[in-house]
Amino acid sequence: MTHEENKSKFPGLWCRAMALPSLADLNANLVSGWASQMGLKVLEVSERDVGLFRLTPAVVLNSDQGVAYFPKIPATGNPQWMANKARLDYVAGLWEKVEWFAPLWVPQGKVNELLKAIEHRPKEDSLRQFEYHTSTIYTLPFQAVCVAQLIPRSRTLSVFAPLAREAYLAFYTGHRASSIAALIPVMEGAVSRISSESSELPVLQQVDKIIDRACMLAARLHFGDVWIPSEYRDKDYLYVQDERVFAFQTFRRWLKKSFFRHTGEYDGITWLNRHLFAHGASVDWQRSSNFSRLVVALTTLGVIESWHDESNQVSLFFPEMNDDGRLLWEQSLLHGQVQMLIKLAEQKNYRDHGQLVPKMPTDNGVLLRKAALAQECINDLVRPLRNAGWSVEVGEPNDEALYVKVVASCGEEQLRVVLLYSCATDNKLYRELAQEADAILYVGSPLSQHQFAHGVEVHVGPVAGWQPPVPRSKVR
Repeated sequence: MTHEENKSKFPGLWCRAMALPSLADLNANLVSGWASQMGLKVLEVSERDVGLFRLTPAVVLNSDQGVAYFPKIPATGNPQWMANKARLDYVAGLWEKVEWFAPLWVPQGKVNELLKAIEHRPKEDSLRQFEYHTSTIYTLPFQAVCVAQLIPRSRTLSVFAPLAREAYLAFYTGHRASSIAALIPVMEGAVSRISSESSELPVLQQVDKIIDRACMLAARLHFGDVWIPSEYRDKDYLYVQDERVFAFQTFRRWLKKSFFRHTGEYDGITWLNRHLFAHGASVDWQRSSNFSRLVVALTTLGVIESWHDESNQVSLFFPEMNDDGRLLWEQSLLHGQVQMLIKLAEQKNYRDHGQLVPKMPTDNGVLLRKAALAQECINDLVRPLRNAGWSVEVGEPNDEALYVKVVASCGEEQLRVVLLYSCATDNKLYRELAQEADAILYVGSPLSQHQFAHGVEVHVGPVAGWQPPVPRSKVR
């Protein structure tokens, strides 16, 4: 009798097991007796849990023709499996709410913290929480490792590595929308290149073929080189049992339900969607957080490719930063420092002409104005007030960072001062602020002050030339 004839008896043994009233009745003695009756030489039979991550109870037959696993629970309908599936479906739903997938390379503690933060919040609040938490995970160094160390290792993505590097540096130089726009098409291009033999298929079918093959490798590794009924290697069963398959399946869901969702069907809130971008149906894809999403998603696609073609080029284990990653990270910091000098020079030039720097798609200028206003306030207003003997409380800049309020006090005496970002501020705002201020000061030169501050009766002038009064209680 040939090896294949002997090995083909494993399905026959499984048919006998399936005929039992319950697979829980399956035991080592039964399998050993059946195998001997069918002409197999039994070396050992045992009952133990098999697989990785969540284990499957099984009878393990070691024969002269190989090893076979005969599970003691059904592939569908088992109460514990169903309970675990319900819990994982709930977790997958949380990821879907923030348009993401079960992440690789993130410690479970941080994952749990993030999921807890979004669990009971509406979509918009959940997205804000997601962006806060991922900003502490997908940091500049993390992204640098992805761009410099992982993407170049991918057979498919390596051709896009220079573009990813340029996009990374451009993003942290201030050209954020351009960087996001550069990477969106790469996702589709990479999918087509991975599924080169099926590139004529619609992209969603390509996604299915790629991830199905990745799940097949995960299934082989889950149980090892043994015979087991095919339904236990199915992605639907292993979705519950194998963490890698769960991650791959949620990545599939993100690609199909979010990134590649057709324009009229997309109902998300990140707007990171290939069709909305390509057809100009929305400009909201330009939100800054979408850049780190794209970097991580592309790198994850590199992992999927490694499992799809079994190349193992991009590992499930996140590498330590090497010189390539460190130099790219330092390069981004250098670009950022230079860009800050450029931004400050631009800001000064526009302010000298009585204007705000025009908004960019991913930068309305508020953060920079807040920083500049806060710095000018400390240097030219708070310090002179304190030197004159006042205790000073500084408020927060308003939402547009056009002004900040300062209250100076000394005993019962108070002095209320407003510091404007620029003299060239709307007269209506001057008049509103004058109702609650003893002085209105501004940063920069007195450009057409008489025009902007027309009708305002409190003192108006540049902060650099203002001398605060001494509190009456300190005048001798």
